[in-house]
Amino acid sequence: MSHGLSKSRLLSFLQCPKRLWLQVYRPQCAAHIDQGTATLARGRGIGELAHSLYPGGKVIEAECFDEAHRKTIRILWDHPGRPIFEAAVAYDDVVVRVDVLQPHGTNFRLIEVKASTSVKDYHLRDCAVKAWVCSGAGFPLTQVLLTHIETGFVYPGGGDYRGLLRTVDVTQQIAALLPEVPRWVTRARATLATAAPMILPGAQCSEPFDCPFIKHCHRALAKDGTLFPVESLPQGGNLIAELLADGYRDLREVPAERLTRPQHQRMRRAAQSRKAEFDPVAADELRALPYPRYYIDFETIQFAVPIWAGMHPYQQVGFQWSCHRERAPGEQFHSEFLKDDGEDPRRDFAEALIEAVGEDGAVIVYNAGFEGTIIRQLAADLPDLTSPLHAIAARLFDLLPLTRQHYYHPYMQGSWSIKSVLPTIAPELDYVTLAVQHGAMAQEAYLELITAETPPARRAELRESLLRYCHTDTLAAVRIAWHLAGRTVSETSDDWRQDG
Repeated sequence: MSHGLSKSRLLSFLQCPKRLWLQVYRPQCAAHIDQGTATLARGRGIGELAHSLYPGGKVIEAECFDEAHRKTIRILWDHPGRPIFEAAVAYDDVVVRVDVLQPHGTNFRLIEVKASTSVKDYHLRDCAVKAWVCSGAGFPLTQVLLTHIETGFVYPGGGDYRGLLRTVDVTQQIAALLPEVPRWVTRARATLATAAPMILPGAQCSEPFDCPFIKHCHRALAKDGTLFPVESLPQGGNLIAELLADGYRDLREVPAERLTRPQHQRMRRAAQSRKAEFDPVAADELRALPYPRYYIDFETIQFAVPIWAGMHPYQQVGFQWSCHRERAPGEQFHSEFLKDDGEDPRRDFAEALIEAVGEDGAVIVYNAGFEGTIIRQLAADLPDLTSPLHAIAARLFDLLPLTRQHYYHPYMQGSWSIKSVLPTIAPELDYVTLAVQHGAMAQEAYLELITAETPPARRAELRESLLRYCHTDTLAAVRIAWHLAGRTVSETSDDWRQDG
């Protein structure tokens, strides 16, 4: 039996044959992946800008491939010199959509447009598949080009995006891959003609993309009694491969002498006891922090095509923050900021933050690399605020390495993200009850919030959802810090007064 394949299915196969099999036969097992950037923001406007480079082009707007294919052939027949955007091409039961198919004499140019800042290896595989299909379908190619984002571009405003896109000739780079494509097709079809491949989780689960079926694969192992998979060992590398090859699936089974890193040893002990391991040294570090203490969290967004003057492509721009402030034990306040009018949020964000955190006291975050980067970028963008912003960056205290070094609960499954740690410390703070539950949802909500067509009632709903989510993130940091310091909610109160 022949199985229809697309470019995306072939690339899934090349990452992991099991991913392709699950994508075709068990799509319901895929889980949401928080990529950290809203899909709408990542590719917004890139295609339209690329189209402007090829005047007179025609967009194939049909979602159904068969209809799109018919329209592609009709345009090629009726308008032989006209560029086609999203051209639908098929060969040997493999279907692709080509970003730009441009007539070039009696042949064609194939142009792929990527919302990336450089040419990646998987882009070349992508181009090779499409070039193979086009050539096989009777569209001989003189060139294969790849258009991507130019990182040095700074948006001057006024809709002037000249210089944002860079086009690279990859014809020679994909030449060696073209003979491989029919082999990929044959192997992919063989995979789909049999039962699900027996492939254990490994490096392929995140390279080059996070696989949406990773939780499904781990659950399948858990059914065999694997509650604490060895794959959860951070930076396990070759060790994980060696343990799996030796038949070890669960951390509880691994001999103590096989684990040399203290972190891995702690995880094994916690898995065996089913209890958290905590080093009281963390409490000493936290108790030494001065008051007032400010727990802050930022929500940011990136645009591939900058929308505010002075921005680079993919520059992280903060649009919201939350701050839980302890002036002293028992004196607790909360303040927040959300820019919701669609204008550049940077100055308002920075000025409100400077006022909220004052000039002294610890500024506590969970992953200082993130907040520190945002603060320093603001300082670069707003020279008149450089001094107070750098002063805030110098006061940052990072809970993440402290937690990673001194705390582990077996149900964290090798992750020290705030959403993995929090349920083991304060399960009542459940993100599942929120309308916005993770960063990508926050970005999507923000994009809808600043869209002019969004009705007022919906805007009010989105605003409230964003405020609740960011408030929960900083409260989570508070509760983790209190737990590590040996403090409890009953001892200190979880009642926070609103500043202002």
